[in-house]
Amino acid sequence: MLNPLYLRTFCQLVETKNFTRTAEALFMTQPGVTQHIKRLEEAVGQPLLNRFGKQFELTIAGEQLHRYALQQRVAEQQLMTAMQQDRDDAGECRLACSGAVALRLYPALLALQQRRSGLSFYLEAAPSGRIIERIKLGDIAVGICSEQVNDATLSQQSFATDELCLVLPHTTKLSWQALIELGFINHPDGHHFATSVLQANFAEQFAGMAAIPERGYVNQIGQILTPVALGLGFTVLPRSAVASAAEGHRLKVAALQQPVYQTLYWTEKRHKPLAKRYGRVFDTVKQLLN
Repeated sequence: MLNPLYLRTFCQLVETKNFTRTAEALFMTQPGVTQHIKRLEEAVGQPLLNRFGKQFELTIAGEQLHRYALQQRVAEQQLMTAMQQDRDDAGECRLACSGAVALRLYPALLALQQRRSGLSFYLEAAPSGRIIERIKLGDIAVGICSEQVNDATLSQQSFATDELCLVLPHTTKLSWQALIELGFINHPDGHHFATSVLQANFAEQFAGMAAIPERGYVNQIGQILTPVALGLGFTVLPRSAVASAAEGHRLKVAALQQPVYQTLYWTEKRHKPLAKRYGRVFDTVKQLLN
């Protein structure tokens, strides 16, 4: 790695074209300037200056190094400017949530981006376990999860609820036997959602998801209800996802004796403060999901 102090001396020398004036500008001695240039030449393995008398011209290597040094200077200035400008209306926002939440959230984020064109969004649809993993790896800044986690490195804040719906083909009458005969249409959050609903409403019969035939699996939220509408199985999804389904006339949301609601948690790293723009995103998400 090239010493940034030596690079600063080199750039000053190129600008002044004089060793003495360079030393004066940097509050150094002239031998000190010479030593810095010598160290740079040793580092790159080539001469940087063609000297003649008290003057010099840059070698090809010297010109290349000078361009590099100027690029580094510009990059540093841009970095320092960016670090001083933590704004709530500019920058990339990296979030993850369930597919059901993504269906409602993404249009709202795009509307926000239209109003604040400096913002951009990376939104990933994933189950809660994957979301937690991505936050801990630093790939995303914020996750909207339906599960609480016992992890000292994470911070969670509950901010919304969504009813979990047991969704059947529209001609099906709800009973445990009917569910077994239909079988389950699984999805990334399927077992988690279904376990919550079935335990609450069929406590005597429910013995785990392994005892229920699985008729299919799909990880695209917009497709999960298609096999249900065709009479091929039942599933469990948040009401927000069911409400936006195109197949609504061929579906039935079962009337449950014990309604089940999932709590949504805004999840982030505990010791890594978020940029100001995430405050604007949080307000948008909270208003939308409530």
